[in-house]
Amino acid sequence: MVVSQTCADEINAKMARIAPVLKSPYAQYPLSAQSGRSMWVNPDGGRTAKGEPCFIAGQGKDQPIMKEHYVYGAGSLGFGYYHLLTRDSYKILYIRLQSSTPYVCCSCFNKEATRALDEHDEITRICYNRSVATIPDDIQAVKDALQPASALIVQY
Repeated sequence: MVVSQTCADEINAKMARIAPVLKSPYAQYPLSAQSGRSMWVNPDGGRTAKGEPCFIAGQGKDQPIMKEHYVYGAGSLGFGYYHLLTRDSYKILYIRLQSSTPYVCCSCFNKEATRALDEHDEITRICYNRSVATIPDDIQAVKDALQPASALIVQY
């Protein structure tokens, strides 16, 4: 499955509207192992190619300030800033997006409300797929996200 540049640009614009941290070049859609990133970076001692830490410990639940390229929340190392090169960052974003679904009243009668809800759902799915992906690749992420469901079908 190849995504056109126009489609990728549209998805990236939606990502920036729904979760501004996803404007980061580290989160640009589509993630692809062909770009040279074939593994998630381990937040425990991992560093980016620029030498940035992949985890910065936080002081608790409340996010003190936003940091570019990082998502604040509870991950595998506790509360802190997780770089977008880590799978933890997408787990945190997925949980955050799930709990912030736009409330729409009578969305079936309002095109704008329906569009906003659809966009939010699409970006939430991308974050979920990345949160369970074995590698930072959106095509593989879809396959990995479907794996638990297909295992249930085989067991049935």
